[in-house]
Amino acid sequence: MARLFGRAGRFVSSIILIALILGCLSQPKELHGKVVKVVDGDTVYVKLSNGETVKVRLIGIDAPELEEDLMRPGEYPGIHNLSCLVKYGYIAKEFLKNYTLGKDVTLIFDSIQGRKDKYGRLLAYLYINGTDVNAELVKMGLARVFYEKKFDKIKEYSELEDEARKRRQNLWSCN
Repeated sequence: MARLFGRAGRFVSSIILIALILGCLSQPKELHGKVVKVVDGDTVYVKLSNGETVKVRLIGIDAPELEEDLMRPGEYPGIHNLSCLVKYGYIAKEFLKNYTLGKDVTLIFDSIQGRKDKYGRLLAYLYINGTDVNAELVKMGLARVFYEKKFDKIKEYSELEDEARKRRQNLWSCN
């Protein structure tokens, strides 16, 4: 009886392991589509190649909000001029719109964070022709690094933010 249970246990464990592996393999590491709407400087809608339209939050970054009421105190260290930040929120949105709207994009998922946030938005790095759009926003001083969550590219993005701060570029000129 103990032998039978041992074999059955191994069999069940093997089935579970295979199911887990197949589940991981069935989830693509990237998706392809076209940006159909820009919500703000860090959120877009993408119509995927399968026809589904999804809301995507650009991972690892945080562009200023479009209304002062939505800003959190201290969200942008050293910057207290909220109306200046809102101005750059609109500039970030306009940049993202001009750069991505109607264009073919690749969404790449992070290995640390989940695929969706608490609002059901996909969390992804947005690429156009091999260019990391999330990084471009940080580099241009149109978004800060979202330090509240760990992600694969935090070191790279932090270095880009440091450079933008030193240059007092765009939103970093608000202090």
